[in-house]
Amino acid sequence: MGLSKAAGPRMIVTARRYQLLLTAFGFSFAVCSLHAQTRVVIVSGLGGEQQYSTQFAAQAQTLASALHDRFGVPDSNIVWFGEDSVSRARYFRGQSTKPIVEKAILGVAARAEPASQFVLVLIGHGAGEGPQTRISIPGPDLDGNDFARLLAAFPTQRVAFINLTSASGDMIATVAGAHRVIITAAKTAFERNESHFAQYFVEAFAKDGADSDKDGRVSLLEAFRYAALETKRFYDKGGLMQTEHAQLADDGAKEGSGDPTGRAGDGALARRFFMDGGKVATLAAGSDPRLSGLYAEEFTLQEQIDQLRAKKAQMPSDAYDAALEPLLISLARKAREIRALEGRQ
Repeated sequence: MGLSKAAGPRMIVTARRYQLLLTAFGFSFAVCSLHAQTRVVIVSGLGGEQQYSTQFAAQAQTLASALHDRFGVPDSNIVWFGEDSVSRARYFRGQSTKPIVEKAILGVAARAEPASQFVLVLIGHGAGEGPQTRISIPGPDLDGNDFARLLAAFPTQRVAFINLTSASGDMIATVAGAHRVIITAAKTAFERNESHFAQYFVEAFAKDGADSDKDGRVSLLEAFRYAALETKRFYDKGGLMQTEHAQLADDGAKEGSGDPTGRAGDGALARRFFMDGGKVATLAAGSDPRLSGLYAEEFTLQEQIDQLRAKKAQMPSDAYDAALEPLLISLARKAREIRALEGRQ
């Protein structure tokens, strides 16, 4: 990171001063649980034509299988509702009607631990505008207002609302909120053509290639970037005008970004949102507790840096620099220790 061990006098702070500075600006040092439960509800809608019905069902099944097989989400924590009322496919739990989906989501909320994660994925055709933007399902549709009401049942949990339908962009402002990551396949309700982004977003978890930092996990930000890039390549390769522009907004942002930076207010929460513990959970259950501990400490340092950066505008520059430097140094040292233990020096 280009940081020297010998910092200038203005940048040096004692551990006590550092603690007081961050406490004064309201930072929490609570360590996030790396084993928090992740529960996933996947809703696939009406295809209209057989090819789309088959496609939507396949994407839902592929995503559900990948979350279990590759990322360790328990079978009992994954449910899929779809167009077919009699399917016996793995993870399928019933037809994706409004009453069934609402009951399932509220059921998850009722038993969710305060620090757990909830992931809601929509696959299919979308329509409507503004808060009335909806997913087409058997019977009455579910729209943005419905989802905002349902997500309100998760006041403390981290929530990912992933709308892979066409015409989905207008939902962002309606369902945005604190501790939430919102991903849509389209920028506005007027991007109504078939969503290819959905295919590549599912692929980000089902295949190798999305884990850009090679840490054994795929964050929502990594999945979004992978899918957005592959979508662009699809249109470029076919010489087609791109008719969909995926968006990401998190932690209360009412407008999405097609190229989030991963910094505070622009994808920072998505960068830290993993479908499950990934490599951290694997290591924790494995034979090297040192490496597991280092990953846990690295994760906590990243959380603290993001919290600090979010407060930058409220802090004197000297205080901000003094608080940031030890965190960056600690993070760099932690990364070096991890590389050494993994033999990646």
